[in-house]
Formats: sequence, C-alpha cells, structure tokens
Amino acid sequence: MLDNAFVAFLRSALAVRILLSILVIVDGGLILKPVLSAYTDYIDWRQSGFTEWLKSLGFMKLLDIPRFLLGIALIFLSLFMINGARIAWVFALLLLAIIAFVDLRIAVDHVRQGYFSFGLLVALTLFWKLYPRHSISSAGFVALTCIISLLIYSIFGTLYIGDEFSPVVKDGTTAFYFALVCMTTVGFGDIVPVTIDARVFTVTVIILGITIFTTSVVYVVGVLAKGTKEIVRKRFSYMKNHYVVIGSTPMAVNIYQALKKRELPVAVICQDSHRSHYPEKDNIVTGDPTDSALLAEANVKQAKCVLIMTDSDSLSTFALLGVKEQSGSKGEAKTVVLVNQESNMDKIRLLHPDMLFSLSSLGSEVLMQVLCGETISNDSISDMLLSKVTKS
Repeated sequence: MLDNAFVAFLRSALAVRILLSILVIVDGGLILKPVLSAYTDYIDWRQSGFTEWLKSLGFMKLLDIPRFLLGIALIFLSLFMINGARIAWVFALLLLAIIAFVDLRIAVDHVRQGYFSFGLLVALTLFWKLYPRHSISSAGFVALTCIISLLIYSIFGTLYIGDEFSPVVKDGTTAFYFALVCMTTVGFGDIVPVTIDARVFTVTVIILGITIFTTSVVYVVGVLAKGTKEIVRKRFSYMKNHYVVIGSTPMAVNIYQALKKRELPVAVICQDSHRSHYPEKDNIVTGDPTDSALLAEANVKQAKCVLIMTDSDSLSTFALLGVKEQSGSKGEAKTVVLVNQESNMDKIRLLHPDMLFSLSSLGSEVLMQVLCGETISNDSISDMLLSKVTKS
C-alpha cells in the first residue's frame, strides 16, 4: 500500500512542482556560487566610505549585481511555485529568460549556466498547467518583493558606478532618486550616464522596471477583478425572490435604479462593454446574457421577476429561452420582455412571456387615451401590457 501511495505521489502535480522548484533552487545556487566566491578583503565603510566599501566586494561588479539578485529571486520564487502560484511561475519564466540571454549572449563564461536556465525555462513552459493558483496575497507579496529587489539593484548599481554619471552620484539619496526615475521611465535628464557601462546599466534598469511594474500591476489588477466577480457570483447564489435585469438599455438602467430606490433585491446581467452603465459596487455580473451557466449563477430559477431589456430582439429571444430553460415548466419567475421592433412582437409572443411590450406601441396607446380624454389608471396600463401577451 505504501508503494502504491509513493508511486501515486510521484505521478502527482505536487511532485512535479517540487522537482521543478528544486531545479530552480539549484539554478539560483549555481548563479550565487561564483559570485560569492569572488568575495575580497573586508574594508570598513566608516573609514573608507560606503562607495569604496561597495567596490571592495568582489561580487558587486557590474554584471554580478544583477546575477546575485536574480539568483536570490529565483530561490525565493521557487518556494511559491511549490504551491502552484501562477505569478511566481510568471516571474520565474521572466528571470530565467533574462539569465539565459545574459549567459548565452553576453557573459560567455557562463554558457553552461545559460543552457541550464534555458532548459529549465522550456520545462516550466511545458508544465504551465501545474500553476493555476491565483491569490491576491501571494500576487501582492511576490510583486512587492520583485519591485524591492529591482530597487536595491538599481541603488547599489548606481552607487557602484556613480563616477560614471554626470553629475557624479555619491550618496544613497541621489542613487534612490535616480533609481526611481529610471524604473518609472520618467527621465528628467538631470543625471546622465556618460560611459558605455553606465548606459548599459541604465537600460537594464529601465527594461526591468517596465517589465516588473507592468507585469505586477496587470496581474494584481486581474486577480482583484477576478476576485470581485467571484464575490458577486457568490452573492447571486444566496439571492431568492429577487429581480434580475438583463441588458443595459436606458429602460434597463432606469428600472434598475427604480428597484434600488425601493430597496428591492436586484441583480444585473449585462455585456462586458456595457459594465460602466451600472455602479461599480453592486450585484452586477458581465458576460453573455444567453449563457445558461451565467443565468444559473444569477439564480434566475428562484427569482421573482426577470426583466429582459436588451437592445437586440434576437438577443432578448435567446435570453428568454435561457430563462425558460433554467426556470423549468414550474418556474415561478415572471418574465418581462422589451421589444425594440414592433414587427418582432408576434414572434416573441410565441415564447409566452408574462409581459411583452414595446415603448412605441405602449407610448402611442397612452397618448391616444390622453387625446381622447380617456382615464389612465394602473389597471389600464396593466391591461395594455398583459393584453399583448394573452391576445392570440
């Protein structure tokens, strides 16, 4: 039994993730080993100055600064990759691509390291399905750590080659300022790299800044948006005897506002491009209103009334069919359909909605009653709406 359990574990996704994480740790360790072995004699920074102390460290050479931080970052990311964190996998791919490019194209002394990193990059790409976890906490933590690492790299690198800028960078405050300016690609031009090494270093800071900032912001915002949708959909599952508004036409928005004003429970289904018609924080879900899964998430089966008010009669027809399918033959949810073109009235009536009307016909009917001096009451309006459905 133990043998079978062990074999099952070896075939599991967790075992593969652990193996890949170990290989990533090995890759990071191989990067750190030659860097740390180049450590020189210690110099007291209080006597010689911080810049001279920094230069005395053999592992702080221009190309060794990014290699040292990349190695540490890989080891750090591997811990999150064991749990299947997608953002850790994304950043690991990014760092491995940078390491492979630098080792194979620039630092020719590390060609074998470059091939190892490239092979690991291919392996992680092939097993991308093993990293499905999206978590705002892990996403924020990994993104923040990468940004801090980039900031440290930028500050130390600027201090190390400070005399290759104009004016010369001698203190940490100026280095911090220049690092932020480069990372955010603002570029005021008050500090200019004057040598090839300084320009190459500045370009690396700009490229890494754009990549890390963009990836972090996009991923975190995406996780937040996905989390918001999940929260809204969970709210739907608990709603009963509520109103469901489908569509984003002016009529749909006005009815939604009227229901909210009366403090009635209401949910909205609209297309992604029309999300801005409704408030940000409310029971709004976007997607195809004809999708059965989306209608099920809105819990239309237990709704009190479903108001289908899209700007397309064909879309409203399929949405009505979807609601009928969800409700079943004994569904208690009333259906109200807005018809945009009068010619489609008889076709949609065949689906037997509880109320069916068009603004043009209803408006003309009310106007004629006013012109003829007839009394308009709630009962007469209801009769006009219901007669459109019951009339054969």
